[in-house]
Amino acid sequence: FGISLFRELCSVQQDQNVFFSPASVNIVLGLLYAGSQHKTLSELSSVLGLTDAGLVERNAVLSAYKSLVEIKSPNATLDIASTILIEHSVKILDQYKTDAARYFEAEVRSVDFVRDGSRLAAEVNEWVSGKTHGKIARLLEGALPKNTGAYLANAVFFKGTWLTKFKASETRSMPFYNHGRDQVQVPVMSVRRTFAYAYMQEIGVSALSIPYAGERFSMIAVLPSSRTGLPNIQRLLTVEFVEKLANDLAGQEVILLLPKFKLETDYDLVTSLRKLGLESTFGNDADFSRMSPANGLVVSDVKHKAMIEVNEEGTVAAVVSSVRVLANRRLRSHPRPPITFRVEHPFLFFIWDSVEKRALFMGAVKKL
Repeated sequence: FGISLFRELCSVQQDQNVFFSPASVNIVLGLLYAGSQHKTLSELSSVLGLTDAGLVERNAVLSAYKSLVEIKSPNATLDIASTILIEHSVKILDQYKTDAARYFEAEVRSVDFVRDGSRLAAEVNEWVSGKTHGKIARLLEGALPKNTGAYLANAVFFKGTWLTKFKASETRSMPFYNHGRDQVQVPVMSVRRTFAYAYMQEIGVSALSIPYAGERFSMIAVLPSSRTGLPNIQRLLTVEFVEKLANDLAGQEVILLLPKFKLETDYDLVTSLRKLGLESTFGNDADFSRMSPANGLVVSDVKHKAMIEVNEEGTVAAVVSSVRVLANRRLRSHPRPPITFRVEHPFLFFIWDSVEKRALFMGAVKKL
């Protein structure tokens, strides 16, 4: 699911940087899954990749979400939080409240959207700011509409320190080719050490895994050989491609030249999710009868806001997703001369969890 959505965002945002958290979007859609039945349930299962992953039984799916929400590492900060605001006139089933708390650690509150839309928007923004450690100050610009039946939000915050930090004194101004053509000068960090590295000659792409302290999480940078090769890599991006890339990584002494960067993105994902196959979910025939016996609950908005900052110390990333519903492996060392991994043109990157074998965050840097 994450890779499909990433490719869709890259195709829509052709000239823009892309950054989002498939984990966050997955969780907020998982909260919809937990409340859905029949055609809506089938759609969500298919688009989220649950069927392909062999997750058919509802309890198995919810247990998988529980494992995702509970990801932790003693050497990095990873905070995942969810909240659900329910219009007080809409009856919510007790079993849904139980499932939301048990599997998603989501707090469920009964509120009055008709009278308190402005105050609730301020509370959501305060919640977002708190859960993202101030990195995302606000999600909502105005009051929540009076016809809101439910509002679901998820926030993910990640802070990782590099296993081997870059020395700030060695950061230099170097060229980066925006969109593969327009040269700009950017601050570039450098370090020499053994990294997990792979080169796929047949498609002209190299990859490097830069570990964070504790080595559960890493940033995998995927760099096309050609300055204008990023669109080709995006088209080739599949689960199998990422798995092969991860499996091909092997110990290699590398001189790494990586630009410092900060990305901020803001998406309304409804159009992209429709293209991936979520139709009834956003239609009047949506079935959320496991959430509420009330007819007519319709998903109107799926918003996703994200930021990431990469510097000499490590990485800070924060994302928030919302839905509005109407009414480790040891490195194999090879005695080869060091290669230079110079990130000077558009590239992809993942924040990778080596235990769960999944990307928590995905990005495409096209310009700095």
